[in-house]
Amino acid sequence: MSSADKPRPTRPNSSSGKPNPAQGKPKPRPGDFPSDQVGGWRPPTEPGEEPSTWQPSTPKKKTRQPLAATGGPRLMERIFFGRVSSVHLAAFCRQFATYSDAGVDLIRSLESLRTQFQNTALGPILGRIIPQIRAGESLSDAMAEEPEAFDRLFLSMVRVAEARGGIPETMRMLADQYDSRVRLIRQARSAMIYPVIVIVVMLAVMFLMTTMLLPMLADLLKDLARGSGGEADLPMPSRVLIGFSSFVQGAGWWLAPLLNVVFIIVVLNAYKSRAGKAAMDELGLMTPVLGKMLRLFEVSRFSRTLSVLLNAGVDMKSALTLTADVMRLEPYRRAVEGTREEVIAGEELSEALSYSGRFATDVIALVNSGEETGRIPECLDKVADDYEERAGMMVKNLGQLIQPLILLVLAALALFIILAVILPYIKVITSLAGGG
Repeated sequence: MSSADKPRPTRPNSSSGKPNPAQGKPKPRPGDFPSDQVGGWRPPTEPGEEPSTWQPSTPKKKTRQPLAATGGPRLMERIFFGRVSSVHLAAFCRQFATYSDAGVDLIRSLESLRTQFQNTALGPILGRIIPQIRAGESLSDAMAEEPEAFDRLFLSMVRVAEARGGIPETMRMLADQYDSRVRLIRQARSAMIYPVIVIVVMLAVMFLMTTMLLPMLADLLKDLARGSGGEADLPMPSRVLIGFSSFVQGAGWWLAPLLNVVFIIVVLNAYKSRAGKAAMDELGLMTPVLGKMLRLFEVSRFSRTLSVLLNAGVDMKSALTLTADVMRLEPYRRAVEGTREEVIAGEELSEALSYSGRFATDVIALVNSGEETGRIPECLDKVADDYEERAGMMVKNLGQLIQPLILLVLAALALFIILAVILPYIKVITSLAGGG
């Protein structure tokens, strides 16, 4: 057969729907890849190829070695640097996004970031990630070797971004997510400062009263009892005060602190179990002021996390799974897991949230609006912003909310001591007046 008789290869036109090798692979769209799709920032394989090009790849099977053999924080790192904080992760993600936008290649970006974070827990971790990427690992695979620094949410978003080619946008989303997490933590800590200070002062006052004032008052009441026929003739508050003073002077000064320490240890151990955590979280949600604040924090955390994941291109099923892992309170974690099952069964997100009974009507209405307009992430961002603002206002007004309760406790304690001291004198005066 001559060369003229050989069939010539045909080039598919652009309207045929078939890929043209000359045009390259079509760029994936957001949501085309599930959260477990693996891609990476691959080294250049052809002359002239940019090293910063993000290329999707098919999932590859990899035999993971134990963490102790491949990575993870060392003992000295934990002692000197501690854990990787959300503040450092937010700064890392934001700076990484800046390098990516500027066209800096991956290795140089990570080297610069390692220098910037060398005095934090993130520095040694980046030092272990860089050699793995030089050996051909993708960024997500290398980060997966450091689970104590990069959680499932972080890794899932990075894997989807590797497949999409949108690492800078995803890193900015993660930075915003960690900034939001830091704000919530700071608000929660600010909310606890005033109550803790007041409780410590109250305990100090009660300790001084029980060790210094009450023994003197108890001796005075015992003298009155001997003159009036014995302690049985004293009023009930006086007898309680004498008994409590005797307990403190005997074994109470060491037994009461010991019981408090044992109680704290038991509570902490119970909180580590799933059933105990669920019970104590439910009790916290039922507390008048604390419960409302916890609900605001959890709804804000849910809305912000789910919005970031959906914006990153993670499918709804995986996004709800990862959001459930982020929730701090067990009742809300179970509610999000139940919502996920309802969504898998075919329900809309707003309907599934209403079935849980943990989300207010304004949250469900905004999510429903997002479903109708196709803008669920934007509506979830509005919910998160609103609930964060409300939580911040509660933190600022917490002192005014708790002050009446503290005053009631102090007033009740003072009234009890006054009655315990005054009532015996009134009884003595009354008996003398009756005898005269």
